[in-house]
Amino acid sequence: MDLQERLLSFGFKEIPKPKIHYACPLGFMEIFIGKEEYPIRALVDTGAELNIIPEEISIKASLTTRNLYMNLRGIGGHTTSLVALSEFTPIILASGEETLIHFFIAKRSFHTVLGRPFLADNNIRLEFSHKQGEILSYQEPDGRRLCMPICKPQALGWQTGPPRGMDL
Repeated sequence: MDLQERLLSFGFKEIPKPKIHYACPLGFMEIFIGKEEYPIRALVDTGAELNIIPEEISIKASLTTRNLYMNLRGIGGHTTSLVALSEFTPIILASGEETLIHFFIAKRSFHTVLGRPFLADNNIRLEFSHKQGEILSYQEPDGRRLCMPICKPQALGWQTGPPRGMDL
């Protein structure tokens, strides 16, 4: 029995066309880091095992660091040199909430990444909504959950059609 027959057997008179995405844009949030409260736009990445910040930004933000030498291999196989570690770094979220984070310092320039350690340490949830896009939420000290959009549906990259150049 194919999908159409199964849906008809459940009483559907019309087969709904699902809204399935080929690609989704990335979610970013504004944060302020270090004692200097240096402003940056950080990528929220549920697939990153580390919180990462470029060396250039760590210097501008006057972060205290310890030397570290290791290579990080990305999903595409490329490597990035990690040269330092900034521990217990204060950050302020766009909502004004303060928290601490450990940042690995990367030699080359790319986005600041708030990875799984940041999400876990701050009990952060990500939710997706067709009307609101990607929503980040976390619990405030008084117990309420604060929600903020980090990728609105109007953002470029929400692709529900096949890529151009694809054989049809």
